[in-house]
Amino acid sequence: MYLVSLRLFVVTLFFYGASSLAEIELPDLGNPSDIYLSKMDEPAIGRSYFRSLRAQQQVVEDPLLAEYIQNLGEKLSSKVQSGDFDFNYFFVPQNSINAFAMPGGYIGIHTGLCVNADNESQLASVLAHEISHVTQRHISRQIGDQVPNSIQGGLVLLGAILLGAATGSPELVEAGAFAAPAIMTQGQIDFTREMEIEADAIGIKTLGLSNYDPYAMADFFNKLSTGEDPRNAASTEFLRTHPTSVNRSASAKKQARNMVVETVEESLGFELTKNRIRFLDSKLPEKTLDYFENKTQSLNLNSNLSNKSIGDLYGLALISIELGLLEKAENILEKLILQNSDYAHFHIAYMELLIKKGQTNRGITYIKGKRLNLSPRNVPLTLAYAEAELNYGNPKQSHEILLDLFNTIPPSPSQIRLIANSANQAGDFADSFSYMAEYYLSIGGFEQAREQLKVALSFESLSKVQTAKFIARLNEIEEYIDEMNRQRR
Repeated sequence: MYLVSLRLFVVTLFFYGASSLAEIELPDLGNPSDIYLSKMDEPAIGRSYFRSLRAQQQVVEDPLLAEYIQNLGEKLSSKVQSGDFDFNYFFVPQNSINAFAMPGGYIGIHTGLCVNADNESQLASVLAHEISHVTQRHISRQIGDQVPNSIQGGLVLLGAILLGAATGSPELVEAGAFAAPAIMTQGQIDFTREMEIEADAIGIKTLGLSNYDPYAMADFFNKLSTGEDPRNAASTEFLRTHPTSVNRSASAKKQARNMVVETVEESLGFELTKNRIRFLDSKLPEKTLDYFENKTQSLNLNSNLSNKSIGDLYGLALISIELGLLEKAENILEKLILQNSDYAHFHIAYMELLIKKGQTNRGITYIKGKRLNLSPRNVPLTLAYAEAELNYGNPKQSHEILLDLFNTIPPSPSQIRLIANSANQAGDFADSFSYMAEYYLSIGGFEQAREQLKVALSFESLSKVQTAKFIARLNEIEEYIDEMNRQRR
């Protein structure tokens, strides 16, 4: 079955051509943000820059981390919007403390911010602040102050930006970025003081509605502003992009005092995420081992452990597996699984432990059973199972389970490459090339996608169904390339 969930990224741009400027129907002047950038335009720009970040390996692709930050973001954004924006949350692999919002609801959180947050409420407060920048159309409103004064000039500029977004042309995107720096790179978005205060106010309300500590935003800003070492480079970037003041912090606290919130226990997922980031970012495994051993040396595995202690033990188990301390890791994971069997983190780590011990069949059987018991289409568990089958078991089974998953859940580019690899190893060569076409489409490589589909169509063993699907997809791509070439002329 074909990857129907992947669709060619097409944005209609015809009305932005210079020859049709006089025919432009302007939006309602009562909504000034729409004069320069409509809600339909914003996702095109956001997708383009998100795709660019991925190409630069500035998006964390780890399934467990990606699932956590997306779920946390959706919990917050569901309280302040009713489907106007399709939010996408992601981690950026940077140790610095920062976060940013891009057009269309793309929100990036540096991994360093998560690691330095004291609790989930502080992390949620930053997400809620960035969500507010999106829902209040702050990015679009800023364009009105920074693009050319002429509305027509602004529309020509946005036409170039959107054309670059649609075609993946770095030259057009760079041209747009040069002309309108306020919207094109997160480091250059310069929100006004009023916008920042508005984002604070709505963000604090969002925290309360989501049962998080409404004081967390002021606490986090104060932590960065008055940390133990004011020269701390990690917090400098956040303070530069989110300038704070005594009055602003006091205002946030005042608003929090006026809220009655029934807070709930914060999720274990936050502590697991923090320590998974610490493990993945580890450059010196032995030092990371020392860190987690110091954190856990006084813990009793048979006692009632706090979320923080469980997170530290999880980190210790991961680094122990990497360093070959398998008995230590096994003792920890068996206890954690017994007490917290709903978390995929522990089951995936236990599978990795079994494989490291040379018990690959047992590892595959274990993760397959947990995948089916917890959730047949749980993304991290299914990907772990598929990779295990690909590397140690049955590549054809890997291909089939990934196909089932991706026809339900849109895959990331790295996941598309995984199914292409599975199909190739399974001997499903035509499918493998068709998946690689989808991979190139997902990163804006339309010409490469066309060539991959031509190769897929060259196989004599194609079924009639495959042939029809590949030809239809190839025609779709070629029509799109032709249209973009006409637009450039």
